[in-house]
Amino acid sequence: MKKANPSHLPTHITDKDRANQYPDVLHESGGKLFCTPCNCVLEHKRKSSVTCHFASAKHLKMLSAATERKAKARQLTFTEASTSKTLARATRNKICETWVSTCTAVNIPLSKSDHPAMRKFLSERVINGGAIPGFHQLQEKYLGM
Repeated sequence: MKKANPSHLPTHITDKDRANQYPDVLHESGGKLFCTPCNCVLEHKRKSSVTCHFASAKHLKMLSAATERKAKARQLTFTEASTSKTLARATRNKICETWVSTCTAVNIPLSKSDHPAMRKFLSERVINGGAIPGFHQLQEKYLGM
Protein backbone atom coordinates (compact mmCIF):
# COMPACT_ATOMS: atom_id res chain seq x y z
CA MET A 1 0.00 0.00 0.00
CA LYS A 2 1.27 3.45 -0.94
CA LYS A 3 2.13 5.75 1.94
CA ALA A 4 0.05 8.92 1.94
CA ASN A 5 1.70 12.30 1.74
CA PRO A 6 0.57 14.08 4.95
CA SER A 7 1.21 17.58 3.61
CA HIS A 8 -0.72 17.11 0.33
CA LEU A 9 2.09 18.84 -1.54
CA PRO A 10 3.39 17.30 -4.74
CA THR A 11 6.72 15.66 -4.08
CA HIS A 12 7.79 15.34 -7.69
CA ILE A 13 7.62 18.99 -8.85
CA THR A 14 10.87 20.95 -8.75
CA ASP A 15 11.67 24.62 -9.08
CA LYS A 16 13.08 23.97 -12.57
CA ASP A 17 9.82 22.31 -13.62
CA ARG A 18 7.81 25.30 -12.42
CA ALA A 19 10.20 27.73 -14.16
CA ASN A 20 9.77 25.76 -17.40
CA GLN A 21 5.99 26.20 -17.13
CA TYR A 22 6.41 30.00 -17.17
CA PRO A 23 9.70 30.58 -19.03
CA ASP A 24 9.37 34.34 -19.59
CA VAL A 25 8.23 35.18 -16.07
CA LEU A 26 10.01 32.73 -13.75
CA HIS A 27 13.57 31.50 -13.50
CA GLU A 28 15.40 29.07 -11.27
CA SER A 29 18.67 29.92 -9.59
CA GLY A 30 20.45 28.02 -6.86
CA GLY A 31 17.52 25.77 -6.06
CA LYS A 32 15.06 28.66 -5.67
CA LEU A 33 12.27 29.87 -7.91
CA PHE A 34 12.40 33.60 -8.72
CA CYS A 35 9.87 35.89 -10.33
CA THR A 36 12.01 37.68 -12.93
CA PRO A 37 10.21 41.06 -12.98
CA CYS A 38 9.75 41.26 -9.19
CA ASN A 39 13.05 39.64 -8.16
CA CYS A 40 11.37 37.78 -5.33
CA VAL A 41 11.46 34.13 -4.29
CA LEU A 42 8.30 32.09 -4.82
CA GLU A 43 7.18 28.81 -3.32
CA HIS A 44 7.34 26.33 -6.20
CA LYS A 45 5.40 23.35 -4.86
CA ARG A 46 1.97 24.98 -4.96
CA LYS A 47 0.82 26.32 -8.29
CA SER A 48 -1.79 28.43 -6.53
CA SER A 49 0.91 30.46 -4.75
CA VAL A 50 2.49 31.22 -8.13
CA THR A 51 -0.82 32.21 -9.74
CA CYS A 52 -1.76 34.34 -6.70
CA HIS A 53 1.56 36.15 -7.05
CA PHE A 54 0.86 36.73 -10.74
CA ALA A 55 -2.48 38.36 -9.82
CA SER A 56 -0.95 40.64 -7.16
CA ALA A 57 -0.68 44.39 -7.72
CA LYS A 58 3.06 44.33 -7.10
CA HIS A 59 3.65 41.76 -9.83
CA LEU A 60 1.46 43.57 -12.35
CA LYS A 61 3.25 46.85 -11.66
CA MET A 62 6.70 45.27 -11.93
CA LEU A 63 5.70 43.34 -15.07
CA SER A 64 4.59 46.52 -16.83
CA ALA A 65 7.79 48.30 -15.78
CA ALA A 66 9.89 45.36 -17.00
CA THR A 67 8.19 45.31 -20.39
CA GLU A 68 8.79 49.04 -20.73
CA ARG A 69 12.52 48.89 -20.12
CA LYS A 70 12.95 45.51 -21.87
CA ALA A 71 15.70 44.53 -19.47
CA LYS A 72 16.22 41.04 -18.11
CA ALA A 73 17.49 41.80 -14.62
CA ARG A 74 17.85 38.58 -12.69
CA GLN A 75 18.41 38.11 -9.02
CA LEU A 76 21.43 35.95 -8.29
CA THR A 77 22.11 33.56 -5.49
CA PHE A 78 25.08 34.20 -3.22
CA THR A 79 27.22 31.63 -5.06
CA GLU A 80 26.55 33.17 -8.48
CA ALA A 81 27.10 36.69 -7.17
CA SER A 82 30.41 35.80 -5.54
CA THR A 83 31.56 34.12 -8.76
CA SER A 84 30.68 37.19 -10.81
CA LYS A 85 32.41 39.43 -8.23
CA THR A 86 35.54 37.30 -8.53
CA LEU A 87 35.47 37.72 -12.31
CA ALA A 88 34.90 41.46 -11.97
CA ARG A 89 37.80 41.72 -9.51
CA ALA A 90 40.10 39.86 -11.93
CA THR A 91 39.03 42.18 -14.77
CA ARG A 92 39.61 45.24 -12.58
CA ASN A 93 43.10 44.00 -11.63
CA LYS A 94 43.94 43.38 -15.29
CA ILE A 95 42.79 46.90 -16.26
CA CYS A 96 44.82 48.47 -13.46
CA GLU A 97 47.94 46.47 -14.30
CA THR A 98 47.63 47.44 -17.95
CA TRP A 99 47.12 51.10 -17.03
CA VAL A 100 50.18 51.16 -14.76
CA SER A 101 52.37 49.41 -17.34
CA THR A 102 51.19 51.82 -20.07
CA CYS A 103 51.81 54.92 -17.95
CA THR A 104 55.26 53.76 -16.91
CA ALA A 105 56.18 52.78 -20.48
CA VAL A 106 55.45 56.25 -21.85
CA ASN A 107 56.69 58.18 -18.78
CA ILE A 108 53.31 59.50 -17.66
CA PRO A 109 53.24 60.01 -13.88
CA LEU A 110 50.57 57.94 -12.15
CA SER A 111 49.47 61.10 -10.35
CA LYS A 112 47.95 62.26 -13.66
CA SER A 113 45.31 59.54 -13.15
CA ASP A 114 43.72 61.79 -10.52
CA HIS A 115 43.38 64.82 -12.84
CA PRO A 116 39.67 65.64 -13.47
CA ALA A 117 40.10 65.67 -17.27
CA MET A 118 41.81 62.26 -17.19
CA ARG A 119 39.11 60.87 -14.86
CA LYS A 120 36.40 62.12 -17.22
CA PHE A 121 38.17 60.58 -20.22
CA LEU A 122 38.65 57.22 -18.47
CA SER A 123 35.07 56.97 -17.27
CA GLU A 124 33.45 58.10 -20.55
CA ARG A 125 35.75 56.76 -23.26
CA VAL A 126 37.51 53.71 -21.82
CA ILE A 127 35.64 50.47 -21.22
CA ASN A 128 35.79 49.85 -17.44
CA GLY A 129 37.96 52.97 -17.11
CA GLY A 130 36.07 53.95 -13.98
CA ALA A 131 37.57 50.90 -12.27
CA ILE A 132 41.04 52.48 -12.25
CA PRO A 133 41.69 53.71 -8.69
CA GLY A 134 43.53 56.82 -7.60
CA PHE A 135 47.26 57.47 -7.67
CA HIS A 136 48.11 56.26 -4.16
CA GLN A 137 46.32 52.94 -4.53
CA LEU A 138 47.91 52.35 -7.93
CA GLN A 139 51.35 53.07 -6.50
CA GLU A 140 50.91 50.88 -3.41
CA LYS A 141 49.14 47.92 -4.96
CA TYR A 142 50.55 47.67 -8.46
CA LEU A 143 54.05 49.18 -8.12
CA GLY A 144 54.75 47.92 -4.60
CA MET A 145 56.14 51.24 -3.33
